[in-house]
Amino acid sequence: MKYSGINSNDVKSENRSKIIRLLNDKGDMARKDIATQLGLTAAAVTQISNELLEIGILKENGEMEEEAHVGRKKIRIGLDGDYTKILGICIERNVTVVSVNNMRGRCLLKKTLATDTSLPPEIYLEKIIDTAYELMDSLGLSPDDILGAGVSVPGYVSNERMKEDDIPSLWDVPVPVRRKLERGLRIPVVVENNVNAFAIAELIYGAGREKGNFVFVKWGPGLGSAIAINNKVYGNQDGRISELGHIVLDEEGNTLESMVSVKTIAERLREKFSETETPALWEALGGDREKITAKTVSLWGSIHDSGLEKILQSVMDKLALALNNVSMVLPPDKIIYYGSLFELPYIKENFKKVFIERYNIEDRDFINKSTLGDSEDSIGAVAIVFNDKILKLKA
Repeated sequence: MKYSGINSNDVKSENRSKIIRLLNDKGDMARKDIATQLGLTAAAVTQISNELLEIGILKENGEMEEEAHVGRKKIRIGLDGDYTKILGICIERNVTVVSVNNMRGRCLLKKTLATDTSLPPEIYLEKIIDTAYELMDSLGLSPDDILGAGVSVPGYVSNERMKEDDIPSLWDVPVPVRRKLERGLRIPVVVENNVNAFAIAELIYGAGREKGNFVFVKWGPGLGSAIAINNKVYGNQDGRISELGHIVLDEEGNTLESMVSVKTIAERLREKFSETETPALWEALGGDREKITAKTVSLWGSIHDSGLEKILQSVMDKLALALNNVSMVLPPDKIIYYGSLFELPYIKENFKKVFIERYNIEDRDFINKSTLGDSEDSIGAVAIVFNDKILKLKA
């Protein structure tokens, strides 16, 4: 039986969402403890949880361990991660990852495609549909076994109430992604900006379960951001999202993203590239400046070189300054970051320290790298379906 989502038009449905959210955040609990935590009657929690157990969203996980407990022991209930499956479609500028996942975000099977924007978008979406069916067939699944498909994409995603979702940053024309995929896959499709999707994943599976107010930043190859306020990812009525990278930093109109992008770092490094200013790089690359490009950042970015590290230090300073300014305006409970540039050795070793020491942050856990980075090619897409069909976290 496919679960079609929770209708939030009545109190009972709202309480269902609260119970699922609590169990998602806290793990297994007894019915009585759920009632106490949420301020609901024991009878209401028992009725709702029994319905969810019958559907299969919840399962009983044995008796609770309690000291000196007299009488009937409490039975733990929790989410059944294998109740349903979610299809993830993560479209990035270079690669697209199609995956099948369980409800708790665990990837069961995935396949990577080269994102080919030279193809008409409708043809490329057909390739994605074919790949999705290949994965489902390999796992013995049909569309009826899938709760929905989450699609995370770079750039602006228009509000469904206004017009069709589109990906203008990948193709030159708006692309009806949701409509095309729903027709081909025969399952509900949710489309979201990739950084927003990952921020929703933080709320459901990551640090956001404890801290529902945070600034989220992705660095590499460009700079993306999202803001969560009271357990919801912020966006206005037209679907516009926070854009930390669009902050203007000087009188010439240069934005933060233009100053810290991989492309900019590579250009500055090429200008400085010489046997005297970048000696370690010069030796490692055989004096070949052409090896320094945005696409080869994992090669030259991992080399310990004094000239390179000066450039990385300066861009880290700019990003840290912007994050500090944002944290003064909001202020968030936490800053969470991830992305390929944060994996470069020098940045990985120094970014958090730079931010904390420069701005005298007493709580060292105020800023941390995401713990979900290992599943970044699927977790955001999974989260937006789980959110849309069950939790309704997004405003």
